Amino acid sequence: MRLPSAAGSSLGLAAVLVVGAASSQLLQSTTSTTGSWAGDAPRGFEVVYYDGPDANGELTGGRTLRETGDPAHVGVIPAQVETLFVGGAASPQRSAGGPIENRVHLVFVGDGYTASELGTFQGHVDNVVAGLFVTEPLGRYAEAFSVHRVDVISNESGVDNDPSNGINRDTALDMQYWCGGTERLLCVSVAKAASFALNAPAVDQIIALANSTKYGGAGYTSSNLATSSGGNGSALEIVKHELGHSFGGLADEYTYGGPTQWPGGEPSSKNLSTFDAASMASQAVKWDEWLGTSVPGFEGTTGTYEGGGYSVTGIYRPSPNSLMRSLGRPFNVVGAEEIIKEIYRKVSPIDGSSDPEADYSSSDTLTVTALTVGGAALPVEWRLDGAVIPGATGATLDLSTLGLPSCAATITATVVDDTPWVRDEAFRAAHMTDEVIFEINRVWQTEVCQTTPNSVGSGAVLGLDGINSVAAQDLTLTAFNGPPNSPILFFYGDTLVNVALGQGNICAAGNIQRVAVSFFDGLGIARRPIDWALDPVQLPGTALLPGSTWIFQGWFRDLDGAGMNSFDFTSAVQVTFCP
Repeated sequence: MRLPSAAGSSLGLAAVLVVGAASSQLLQSTTSTTGSWAGDAPRGFEVVYYDGPDANGELTGGRTLRETGDPAHVGVIPAQVETLFVGGAASPQRSAGGPIENRVHLVFVGDGYTASELGTFQGHVDNVVAGLFVTEPLGRYAEAFSVHRVDVISNESGVDNDPSNGINRDTALDMQYWCGGTERLLCVSVAKAASFALNAPAVDQIIALANSTKYGGAGYTSSNLATSSGGNGSALEIVKHELGHSFGGLADEYTYGGPTQWPGGEPSSKNLSTFDAASMASQAVKWDEWLGTSVPGFEGTTGTYEGGGYSVTGIYRPSPNSLMRSLGRPFNVVGAEEIIKEIYRKVSPIDGSSDPEADYSSSDTLTVTALTVGGAALPVEWRLDGAVIPGATGATLDLSTLGLPSCAATITATVVDDTPWVRDEAFRAAHMTDEVIFEINRVWQTEVCQTTPNSVGSGAVLGLDGINSVAAQDLTLTAFNGPPNSPILFFYGDTLVNVALGQGNICAAGNIQRVAVSFFDGLGIARRPIDWALDPVQLPGTALLPGSTWIFQGWFRDLDGAGMNSFDFTSAVQVTFCP
């Protein structure tokens, strides 16, 4: 989901237009901790996760359905916005906007912070941001993010039902505990949160913080929105866990709060499955490619560990523990892969480049700026007409070092994130690989002498069709706008001049080679293919050899201004030949 900035047009996804003030009530007061929602939510609703510590400090919780709103334009509610950082430095732009467009945009909004408490809100945001990007895989991909803070001002301090149910406050985002009768479910008006978030340059993920120390949070799976109490000591861990839901699409992996036996079918979330290891491997489903692996920085050896999704049996998770099971733990590698994949659904491994639509010669330098991952730019693979250029892996390629002839060539720059933290090769090829194609010497003919008016109009123009390759032997001289049925003699020389002669200007001089006489047709068009067996060798020094440069022109019979017989010239074209 990418929302446009305040200057943008209407939103493209109904998911962001979800809950307005009038539709912010839960569909039902009861919540679900069963596996009955194996697929997507019913049309018009989204799944919202909530979590909280039980009496023993262990996570428990569930999920509920929230009604989505009418897909109409969400307007901007003006507020001050500050961009805390944009990952990566400025770089050449492949498209308007530059690198900031190629980022996952996290937008923080707050509720229950009065004007005098904006400093508190800023501190709460800074606390979360400081810890968020030292958690893998977010740490490795920090440069792929931009973080924005929107200073939302509420009329009253705090949020509804804090510290106890029944307390109401006048706040900007209508955040509340005891949502639908669940104390730790911290709800928000998604429509209002989105309206304030639109003050940022773009929006991919919204994090709504409540001015509260009471534990609470929620993960809105369709709206890409997470909530947390800003002042709670576990705020950072709550945000990370809820981002696992709202950004990574991950399910809870703990076993508390639901029926002992998993009652549903195969979950849609990647990190839960009804398949044990043997079945998973034999059917190549879910996380089969990770089975038996242990990846430093992530939780445990990957297998199928029974228990998850609020049930103890009949359902499996990828690791003994993880952040989706307990606060303070790392993600497991299956969850990390899903987060990385979501990043690459929003960004490209190429930040910017020289303009691929421009015309380049053999002496130009090309630039491709790759995304920075793990503190280093991804390598660039450069290819010339499909063949890898040895040793060329940096951001720039000096074409003059390649010894390119003046023939047309194609340079391709490819960037791939080959992180071992992703094993979905189809996804890597589709989303984690990008390329830019540059055409070299695409323009191989240059008009060096313009035409003059003739008896039938503004003047005869010369063009060359084919290619300037000697080996290809494919070159045709074509003249347009000449006197119908008049003879024309094509010729070329190695010296450029501009001398008035007859009714026009002669531009090709020096060693001159004449081509056999042709005639303009009834439409004033004359064509003459070069005869590579005869035309280039009739006179000494006039061979069309690789590296040689020639000026081509046409001489033709015409009438002068008094209606007397005379002659004129076409425009002239200069060509340098390549092998």
